[in-house]
Amino acid sequence: MTKPMETEARFEQSDGKLHVESQLPETKAKQGRSGRRVLTVLVAALVLAFIVWIPVEIWGDKKGEQMQPSAPADTQVPTAPPSSAPQTPAEADAQQR
Repeated sequence: MTKPMETEARFEQSDGKLHVESQLPETKAKQGRSGRRVLTVLVAALVLAFIVWIPVEIWGDKKGEQMQPSAPADTQVPTAPPSSAPQTPAEADAQQR
């Protein structure tokens, strides 16, 4: 059962005019039915995104493994000899000369 539209007139001080407002019943004010179609579209889009995403992730992992350079086993990284105390910049400069 729907109620008839109710109208209300009120004076607005900000613009000095009389405004008429109408109150709509809840059933008329709704924009549409339940969002079943919208939900279906959103779920379908999410499923399609995952269908595309999974192969891309697998392809990216394989491509990343191929691109990683393998360091030869006999290559040694030079290391600095350990010092007993921290050096000041002046001491480090004197050692280099």
